[in-house]
Amino acid sequence: MIPPPHGGRLVERIASDAVRERRDAELGSLAKVHPFVDQLYDAEKIAIGAYSPLEGFQGPADVRSVLERGRLENDLPWTIPIVLPVPDGAEGAAVADLRSGDQVALLDGRDRALALLTIDERFRLDRRQLARGAYGTEDPAHPNVADILRQGEVAWSGRVELLRRLEPARGRTEPSPRELREEFGRLGWKTVAAYQCRNPPHTAHEYLQRVTLEREEIDGLLVHPVVGRLKSGDYRPEVILDAYDALVRAYYPASRVIVRPLGITMRYGGPKAALFLAIVRKNYGCGAYIVGRDQAGVGKFYDPYAAHRIFDQYDIGVVPLRYEESFFCRRCGWMASEKVCPHGPAERVATSQTRVREALAKGETLPSEILRPEVAEVLRRSDAVLTS
Repeated sequence: MIPPPHGGRLVERIASDAVRERRDAELGSLAKVHPFVDQLYDAEKIAIGAYSPLEGFQGPADVRSVLERGRLENDLPWTIPIVLPVPDGAEGAAVADLRSGDQVALLDGRDRALALLTIDERFRLDRRQLARGAYGTEDPAHPNVADILRQGEVAWSGRVELLRRLEPARGRTEPSPRELREEFGRLGWKTVAAYQCRNPPHTAHEYLQRVTLEREEIDGLLVHPVVGRLKSGDYRPEVILDAYDALVRAYYPASRVIVRPLGITMRYGGPKAALFLAIVRKNYGCGAYIVGRDQAGVGKFYDPYAAHRIFDQYDIGVVPLRYEESFFCRRCGWMASEKVCPHGPAERVATSQTRVREALAKGETLPSEILRPEVAEVLRRSDAVLTS
């Protein structure tokens, strides 16, 4: 069945048209700040319910509980703190004087008020403790840690009210959790598996998705690419979406697979990020969650199968579908894993994104056993990869 939202209630803090018009008219009297883009994504996801049960940015007690126990103060599993550092340049007289109960407008990159924050607390943020507790390291070579160490040491907590949605990636409307749950209902899906991704698909990804669709209890598959802020070297969000559209259109039954974007900043936090991303998909209505090798990992910061084990430590009300590393076996003639293939390394062809990128950069044609030609055509675009 479609699971209830995390915590039992779907948070929706979205202003109606009438309220938004009134709030816009009142903006002249409010303090205004430009948060880092990560916090804009988070404000939107809080308000539409993707981060249920959170109703706003977390305060010091909740942050401490998440970092030390992997749980909110109310004991609900939660592994990545959602915080709002006071933006640089926001310490003018009006902003510096803001206290509990005051409101501040969060502006997007076009100077529009995206959301209103009603301040609950202003507190000092221990950046190294945050990095260590969330990502297991203080090494600035880790992309999320580098972001944390650059941000301010003072944060606001408080409830969020969303005035308008962020601009969608490639013009693709991003459904809210309520809208996606309703779509599952129209499709007749009761048990939906979520596939988290931040890369275009190669055949190892396709293999996991097909094995999942073969499971009797799975009615449908949500391919849910992260299309917010990614790190340098990742594919551009629009390329990821176009590549998955090409795969699904050519090789999957339309009644069983859908692709929908998720605008958040990617957390490369290994096991803690995997659990967090599964909770988010639960809020969108997914009762099963695919966990592959080294999910949400980066570099060599995490044990590749730690993301499997964390689901044994926390019960989040989602069934983890855990898969080992897969590869193309020349002898078997298709994708396989250690569980089903008896052949040695000499017969196996790796399908890593690194190999795909290197081959495409050299103008090499990858065999369809590794990359579907429809996907390869999308990835050959000159602007496919993020450079900054």
